[in-house]
Amino acid sequence: MAEGFIPNEGSKRPEDIGEEYFSEFLWISFLQEVWLHDSGEIIKYKMNDIIHDLARYVAGKEYVVLEQGRPQNWPPTEIRHASVVYQYGARIKIPETLYEAEHLRTLLLIGDSGSLQNGDKMYSSFEYLRVLDLNNCDLVDLPNSLGDLICLRSLHQLQTLPLFVSGKLPKGSEPYVWLRTRNSGILGMLRGLNLHGELNINRLENIGYATPADEGQLFMKKNLESLGLYWGFIPGFKDSFAKPPNAPAEVGVAGPHIALQAKQLIRCLQPHENLKNLVINGYPGTKFPDWALPNLVAADFTNCRSCEHLPAVGNLPLLKTLSLQGMHGVKSIGTEFYGDGTNIWFPSLEELSVSDFANLKEWSSANDGNAFRRLKKLTVKSCPKLAHIPLPQSLQHLELRECNPTMVPIAYLSLLSVLILDKIPDLVSLPEGLFGSASLSSLKIVSCPKLHSMPLEIQNLSSLKSLTIRWCEKLSSLPRSLQNLKALESLEISGCGSLTSLPDGGIAGLASLRTLSIENCSELTSLLLSLEHLTLLEDLTIMDCPKLGSFPAGVQHLSSLRSLMVQNCPWFDSLPEGLQNVKTLHCLEISSCDNLTALPKWFEDLASLRSLTIYHCPNLTLLPLGFKFLTKLQHLSIQECPKLEERCRQGSGEDWSKIAHVPYKYIGSPQVRLSSEASTSGSSSVQGSSQ
Repeated sequence: MAEGFIPNEGSKRPEDIGEEYFSEFLWISFLQEVWLHDSGEIIKYKMNDIIHDLARYVAGKEYVVLEQGRPQNWPPTEIRHASVVYQYGARIKIPETLYEAEHLRTLLLIGDSGSLQNGDKMYSSFEYLRVLDLNNCDLVDLPNSLGDLICLRSLHQLQTLPLFVSGKLPKGSEPYVWLRTRNSGILGMLRGLNLHGELNINRLENIGYATPADEGQLFMKKNLESLGLYWGFIPGFKDSFAKPPNAPAEVGVAGPHIALQAKQLIRCLQPHENLKNLVINGYPGTKFPDWALPNLVAADFTNCRSCEHLPAVGNLPLLKTLSLQGMHGVKSIGTEFYGDGTNIWFPSLEELSVSDFANLKEWSSANDGNAFRRLKKLTVKSCPKLAHIPLPQSLQHLELRECNPTMVPIAYLSLLSVLILDKIPDLVSLPEGLFGSASLSSLKIVSCPKLHSMPLEIQNLSSLKSLTIRWCEKLSSLPRSLQNLKALESLEISGCGSLTSLPDGGIAGLASLRTLSIENCSELTSLLLSLEHLTLLEDLTIMDCPKLGSFPAGVQHLSSLRSLMVQNCPWFDSLPEGLQNVKTLHCLEISSCDNLTALPKWFEDLASLRSLTIYHCPNLTLLPLGFKFLTKLQHLSIQECPKLEERCRQGSGEDWSKIAHVPYKYIGSPQVRLSSEASTSGSSSVQGSSQ
């Protein structure tokens, strides 16, 4: 937006147009997801490496990255976009030659934390600057010279300025800023703004007692769609400033004066009834405000630990998503949650998450079952004292995590499709009624250490496609009826230390199986299965099963196998002979198999192989002669295999000619790769690096 790349399309907001562009960039892999927040929200992206190289080439001399302490050779008069990279805790200084770039439009200061030096000169030198990123620069005050940046200062051009400072504002900037500060009346600056889209206000605890000057008149902002109110920090944003004297050390149960301050302040922040999304995080008051928000679609109340009752949102007609987290003061959920003035509660709610309610003991259902009629997904986590939850018949997805075992449903839920039971330490057995749902397609049971068996009735799950049993240490057997799950496509059994074998007959009847993973079963001595009928199997993983005697028979029948991984299995001393008949294998990984001494001569028959990883197989000494005929192999990784690494040394290694054709090679430890890359940069194919 700041660079002017988003055109005018009539009545459409530029934010919406930009969102469409961004989605398209993701769809074509121009951008990639790289980091998710704990909540699951994606908050960082990166450009595809190949696209990035192309972009830098196209940008030519208009773009430069400056790393402090490194010499630069570039014509400053042609520079329009510059990034200055600095180290953690460094004194950030703009290179003197950059000041010659008089028409600089973009300046990004990139690093974790640093102290900006000689900022006045920077503000006064780049009068055409449109984009300025001072995030993580540990600023306390902004000087008046910031006002000289006229391209930033004009209201119709200054569209986004998320400014996190605590101190005085630069002269002339008041109409354009939303921020956190200790100054009284700062929210009053919002009055004159025609706000659109999203507004987040951080560190509200710094304001103290509210006054009439704090009235931001948000109730007049009819174009505001999303509002976030934070006592504390905004998730996903680094906050490097020291806490003010009146801020609590951590989010917790607040004292009476802090609760009163918050109650007065939140009255000044009432939004317009058009609001669609609301987040209240860390609110230290004892009671939520009674706001009329008939158009609210999504709401999130997090770490409001002093509140003793939930907000009355049951009568909001359009509310679809509701998240409640960290409410330690709530002991019961009742009528105050459902609301008054209606006979049907939560008429549109589809997703509900209740998490970290340490003292919640009771959750009463609404009269006559007129609540949650459209609820599809329910997540209940870390509610150790809660023994019962109301379960509507509309439920399709249920997650119970770190909860009381009495909450595991025994009622018949005809539409239930996904069930996740996670970290329920006292769960001994599963109720038979749980397996009456013919629509259940995914069942995941994780970290239930006392669960000793699975009921025979599991065969009734005729629609089950995915079954995961993980870290159930007491589980000693699986029912024979397991092989009757004709629709099962994915089976994972992991971390079941008491399991010695699969059921009699194995899993030969699972003709629809596409993914099979057996991991961390230290006492498993026999799989009791033949792979003969698993003709649709695509991914097979056997990991950390040291007592298995041999690889399962019938590998030659796996006509769809694409990926095979074997890790930390001492008995694995050779590839199964039948694998040479599998013409679909794309990925093979062998790790920590000390007894593997050679790859077979027929290894060249794996003509479709694209990726091969060999890790910590110290007795594997050479590659077969036909390895060079694997023309489709794109990625080769050989690590912690000293003898083999030596033979694959670039140029001089005896096996180098066999792997020279592979485009991407990773030979040796990461430390060796870094050293080699530094000394051989620019080579088309180098020992210990990738290209």
